[in-house]
Amino acid sequence: MSLRRLVLLALMPALLIIGAHIILQFLADWFVLDGRLIGPDAYMRVLRVMELAQGGNWYDAVSERSNAPFGEILHWTRPLDVLLLLGGFLGSVVTDFDSALFVWAALISPVLHLLTLLVLLWACRPLFPKGVETHGLLLLGLLFAVQFFISFQFAIGRPDHHGLNTMLFIWQMGFAIRLSRSVCPSNFAMLAAIPATFALWISIEGGLGTAMLLFAMTLAWITQGAPFLRRMTRFLSFLCLGLIMALIVERPPHDLLALEYDRLSAVHLAFIALLALFSLAAGKITRPDHRPIHRLGLALAAGAGTVTIMGLWLPDILQGPMAKMAPLVQQVWFANNAEVNPLLKLDDLRRTGPKVLTHLGLGLFAVPALLHLIRQSRGEIRRNWIILAVFLGLSLVLALREGRWVGYPQVLFLPPCIALLLYLFQRLGGPGLGRAAVRVSAAIVLATGPLIGGGLLRQALPLPKTGKPCELHNISAFLNENYVKTPLKLVNFIYSGPELLYRTRHYVVATPYHRNTAGIIDTILFLRDVDDQRAKTVAKRRGVDLVLICPGDPEAKNYRNRDGAPSLYMRLEASRPPSWLKQAVLPPELAEKFRLFEVKSSEF
Repeated sequence: MSLRRLVLLALMPALLIIGAHIILQFLADWFVLDGRLIGPDAYMRVLRVMELAQGGNWYDAVSERSNAPFGEILHWTRPLDVLLLLGGFLGSVVTDFDSALFVWAALISPVLHLLTLLVLLWACRPLFPKGVETHGLLLLGLLFAVQFFISFQFAIGRPDHHGLNTMLFIWQMGFAIRLSRSVCPSNFAMLAAIPATFALWISIEGGLGTAMLLFAMTLAWITQGAPFLRRMTRFLSFLCLGLIMALIVERPPHDLLALEYDRLSAVHLAFIALLALFSLAAGKITRPDHRPIHRLGLALAAGAGTVTIMGLWLPDILQGPMAKMAPLVQQVWFANNAEVNPLLKLDDLRRTGPKVLTHLGLGLFAVPALLHLIRQSRGEIRRNWIILAVFLGLSLVLALREGRWVGYPQVLFLPPCIALLLYLFQRLGGPGLGRAAVRVSAAIVLATGPLIGGGLLRQALPLPKTGKPCELHNISAFLNENYVKTPLKLVNFIYSGPELLYRTRHYVVATPYHRNTAGIIDTILFLRDVDDQRAKTVAKRRGVDLVLICPGDPEAKNYRNRDGAPSLYMRLEASRPPSWLKQAVLPPELAEKFRLFEVKSSEF
């Protein structure tokens, strides 16, 4: 299918996507027009790009004003920075760079959403027979456009890498579907290494799509033989080359062999290189008379050997990207981070049940349809559905364990749901108002059922109202206007750090990133302190000038002691600071939400 035809098929879903983003902005009071973005990561990402544009060192990932006064090394990599930087420079032709960057940062995710739609139609085209290909892809695009969680990943005002991860996963899925078939262009194994390289470079999370590619070719090799092993060897070889190039671009020469788990490093290159070596070895020892069971044994041995070697060399790799996280950081920050919390908690169904139904409810239709497709299909078509089924199961486990994975099962739900719709349309084809009504109803149920069901369940299981994160633009303006002589160092709530950095020229101690363990721990110790000794030690060691709290923010509960003496935070909340802190006078509209205190340097 030509690109022109794919674009034509994407027009209607694209209009639906654009309309949905506009409606969501309208419902949210057009917050980007007020200069606001979604979440701390968005502000930190834009700030990072601004600093790079202002002469920052490409290889220097240190955010100097975070973890004051020591700085913070972020685990993010440069590809998304480059996309944002490019948009800022192009837009600076008509306005200043900072304004152009903000506009592009607000719009980049919806633009990627539209591009992902095209990638999805290309990726899934082989799954639908030629007679119903056009209808299938059109329905696929429309159903993709109304997936709420995916749309949030691409929301206006969210310049984050999660949407880009989704696009690269779908791109790899398209190659997996094609590379597991007998007839496939000879250069596809090489081309598949492009999205795999960028996926791993942008985030280790991208390895899910790479695993799908490897599984697809391994399954085809086990069942069909040598040609697929050659494809896999070629793919792994070019992936190694791509990762080497990415490391050279990302890291300075002296840091090329650094071992890190939370971003692309020599660890991940070594893992892929070992797989490539085992693949080459398998090609040397495999004979034409080997049966599938022999090839299965070789595949299992290669996988076990790779994991064993990596585990013996680097035992922490088995703990994942967040290895060796401090227990206090895990308790106060990580455990309260919705992105990494389990989507389903059996002891908290009132809160998590509606989320599961909303985001994963499509699985009630997709899973039975997928099982039916596997049972009814044969040959390469059946193998493609098996590949999707295996990774649907894996992604569901990941999503139920950590909410940030939800977009992947939502993507994998779509092809079997469209196959189900096409089956119903075929069975209920022909004239007649009743048949047409059933067809339309089936499409509407798939498109809106999970969202409506989740909403109704939420109404049936109401939750107590909780506070919202404090809006920081007004207090940031106050800090800019009243503390102008020199940048100051703030003790702040963890999640407010990035926006304060973006909106002011001051320094902050805490930001919500696992690499800022020291800043997070010191903030917790400071605000939870009951006798002021630890708080004063932190203030002296870090040269703290100001303490900013917001009692209405949900994060505040982490700093209130349930038993015993009141914490420093509780005393500050009640406007009863110790002698070494002086409460600043805020305008009435700010005093309702915030408390600001100045550290008396004479007390140290």
